[in-house]
Amino acid sequence: MDVVYQVKTVRELRMNDIVLHPIYRPDGLLFVRKYKKMTESVIGHLRKHFPVDYPLLVAESEEKLQQFRQWKEEHGEEAYEQFRHLLTIHQRYTNLPLSMEMYDDQLAKRKRVTDGGQDRFFQAFHPNVLMPMWNVCIQTFDSPRMLNRMKQLNEQLNRVIASDETILSLFQRMYQYHDVLVVHSVNTMCLSVMIGTALELSDEELLDLALATLFADIGFTGVPKEQFIHYLNSGKRDEELIKDHLRLAVEMIAASPHCRRKNIIFGILDHHEEYAGTGLPSQKQKEQIHLFGRIIALAQLYDELVGGYVKEESRLSFEAVEEVWKQSGKKIDPNILRIFIDKSRVYKVGEWIQLPNHELAEVIGFKDYVHFPLHPIVKKRNGDIYDLSTRL
Repeated sequence: MDVVYQVKTVRELRMNDIVLHPIYRPDGLLFVRKYKKMTESVIGHLRKHFPVDYPLLVAESEEKLQQFRQWKEEHGEEAYEQFRHLLTIHQRYTNLPLSMEMYDDQLAKRKRVTDGGQDRFFQAFHPNVLMPMWNVCIQTFDSPRMLNRMKQLNEQLNRVIASDETILSLFQRMYQYHDVLVVHSVNTMCLSVMIGTALELSDEELLDLALATLFADIGFTGVPKEQFIHYLNSGKRDEELIKDHLRLAVEMIAASPHCRRKNIIFGILDHHEEYAGTGLPSQKQKEQIHLFGRIIALAQLYDELVGGYVKEESRLSFEAVEEVWKQSGKKIDPNILRIFIDKSRVYKVGEWIQLPNHELAEVIGFKDYVHFPLHPIVKKRNGDIYDLSTRL
């Protein structure tokens, strides 16, 4: 059999190359799902977030993809080692631990490797797709109590899913509609649950928050895909489309008995409201906006900025955090924003951040974290020290 896959760097990627594994952003969230066909736009975003020599496994055609799947079945050990080598390289560029399950669950099953706590989180929901959530949580929380709560949430979600097949069908509807909708929904759910846990929401509330965030944008699947793509590319606030997608979302989730709960409905309805009262659909302000809506609004804004879904513009993690910070008291609840800043790993002593030239630098301190949590002092690998507040 001819070579069925190639190792290509980001520099070498071409249109229509098919990536044979998910790609995770440096902040640990999902960037591209497995078997994604490369477009000019996606390649551009990859070059923004990763060095040009960042390696990926690709197939150059649909035919090669099918051959790769067959080859993987017949040469599981060789495939496993190739993926394991890739994981080792990719680990250098992300703040979160990567596991074989995140890249290829079939290979992980063939040769199970247990990395303390690397459970198949949300496996009953959809293999691989929601794995980032567990990694985000185990690296964010240093409290065994909080980690235990996340495990309980996993069990609760699986029980709900087992008794409510509509939830799975709703997710599959998004999955078949557009990649952006799936990736964005998964990432924002991870962020929302992280914030909700830090806010000491009850187990029931956390479960509702997870579902509200996951399906906040399900209503877009009720409009023509071309209209959704135009909305993303234009970057303009289409008030009628926003109102329509909120109405459609509530109608769609009503098919699930569990998703008819008030917290879920109001979380979805309010996630386009803005703290200053300039949002949609009702111009609510401050605490008039449902707590879930305020949480989802923050999670969505951050992920949109890093993911580059809107107007094809993406930012590095720390650039996105700074943009969100500017919306404190405007679009975003300042109290929830502070929880997000304090719990995220973007600026923490001992952590590494990615600089615009793809260099990594370690956070070594702050002049005044209380008032300026986004102004760290960092040290590059060569020992050079920079006060990042000087560029703001």
